[in-house]
Amino acid sequence: MGKYPWKSYSPLRTHDFDDGVLVNGGQPGQLFVCRNCGRRFKFDSTARRTWAVGKGRSFPALQDAITSRWISEACTGGPNEHDESDSKRIKLGVA
Repeated sequence: MGKYPWKSYSPLRTHDFDDGVLVNGGQPGQLFVCRNCGRRFKFDSTARRTWAVGKGRSFPALQDAITSRWISEACTGGPNEHDESDSKRIKLGVA
């Protein structure tokens, strides 16, 4: 896996990420934060799966509907008016 996995992963090509950060915890994945819109994603290179995460210290997975919408939307270049409330919609039953 290259240094910038989103470059070859089409759902995230429209975002401008810093280098991913490996996160310790119950979920696999590397944390990526878009420099422009501030949306946070985890990317699991083994499963080639991406999901949106909240701003909490444990980077909780957001609800599937939020992940689907955030991945399908292009970067807005800045925070979206709904991002703050979206980032609080934590997926239940996930450690």
